[in-house]
Amino acid sequence: MVAAVATMMAGRTATFVTLGEPDLWASELAPGYTVADWLSATGPDRRLLILTLMDRSGLPVEADEAVRDRFQLSEFVVSEQSDGELADRVEARGLGAAYLFGAIGVSLRSENRWSRIRIQLRHLWLDEDCHERVDDIEALNLSESSQVERLTELQLSQNRRGLRGQPATLSERKEECFPHLLFGRDVDGHLQALPRSILRVVVGKLVILDDASRAWRRDPAARFPSLPKCHPESEPTMQQFGNQRSFRDPKGEMASYSLHTMVGSAYRIHLRLIHDPRGIEIGYVGRHLATVKHH
Repeated sequence: MVAAVATMMAGRTATFVTLGEPDLWASELAPGYTVADWLSATGPDRRLLILTLMDRSGLPVEADEAVRDRFQLSEFVVSEQSDGELADRVEARGLGAAYLFGAIGVSLRSENRWSRIRIQLRHLWLDEDCHERVDDIEALNLSESSQVERLTELQLSQNRRGLRGQPATLSERKEECFPHLLFGRDVDGHLQALPRSILRVVVGKLVILDDASRAWRRDPAARFPSLPKCHPESEPTMQQFGNQRSFRDPKGEMASYSLHTMVGSAYRIHLRLIHDPRGIEIGYVGRHLATVKHH
């Protein structure tokens, strides 16, 4: 479990929350051998990692107040079905929090049920009118290193589904939904100025670009990414209107973004390729810029 968490955290920031689950240190990994015994025998890096995680408590400080309230008014249980009746009822507040916050739960494989990537939960909660509600939901769960790649893909799909339902949050969620793209400093302002109908199309285009960037990084033999329907500006256009295609890069320095992909007929995404390290960088999302034919 600790190795899986370390792998998931590599190269990224993460928020971990301890929710007062049963005493982890006393849990047996084998008869007479507890987590505390393992902790005293393991290496310093893993010991520091798990102690750091267990030192945190409560929900994330940045958590939305409505989601906090929803969590406090909820009960989450793992239940096995037996002849249509609920049986073996086990509370799983940590996995419930992961579900509500769009995150991944982490479980110690003390039982087979905690080794699954997807865990079915029954969510019992009170709505705004204090009516009892019951939903059957699915939480993502991490318990071993071999699950990291698959869970990363599942969480990315989950994030993108949520974004498609709320495209107005694109500027705040672009890094989590498109982790293989880089974004210049002017992009947030561009996105916030776009109409909702165009944002939906932009999300679809960014999915294509993010997938192309990931494939490029994974193929060392490829000199360039495969970018369908993406074109460079003509030389006359760059000579006359190249200044319109200069925007701040992620470091705040001015850079030229001469490649573009269409977003409908009236909007464009301008980008450039970063060869070391490999990546696709977005500099502009907005109205069609002037060209020698259209200005």
